[in-house]
Amino acid sequence: MRAKVVAIVAAGVAVVVLVAIGAYVVLSDDDSSDAGATGTSSTTTGPHSVTIRVLATVTTARPVDLPPRNVQNKGDRVFVESQLTNAIPQFGRPKGSIIGQDYSTITYLSPTQRLVNVQITLPGGGLHLRGTLKVANPAAVVKIPVISGTRDFAGATGFSEARSAPDNRTLNIYRLQLP
Repeated sequence: MRAKVVAIVAAGVAVVVLVAIGAYVVLSDDDSSDAGATGTSSTTTGPHSVTIRVLATVTTARPVDLPPRNVQNKGDRVFVESQLTNAIPQFGRPKGSIIGQDYSTITYLSPTQRLVNVQITLPGGGLHLRGTLKVANPAAVVKIPVISGTRDFAGATGFSEARSAPDNRTLNIYRLQLP
């Protein structure tokens, strides 16, 4: 049983690490508009894009191992909580500042597919991401669609890219379109 729990937690952490690697690569060579670097969407009127870069550090990972136990199977879940820090200066705060949290549920659909559901809190509002991902290539960039936002991020669409970053963190880049 303990081996299965460890395997499920490791798989959940691997997904988070994959997301971080993707974000790290994008951080180093992205040339898109960084509206998030100067504040939130309340400083701009009309449709615009925002790119937000954060480093996620897993603080809690709780697996739910459904029968048959100690085997990764459809319906198994991992609940992951992460602390978010600025990967660059943004939201009026310096690089490295704690700026939010994310709460993720990773549900096993098959040996190679996971459903990821993420709630993110940031200064000025929140984001909701949901999508499926394939775990066949651990070095691949993980992309998850943004399906909604609150307050300053109300009406947000776009996607999150995640890649591994140093120190067991994940670099998440949220590429948003705001109304």
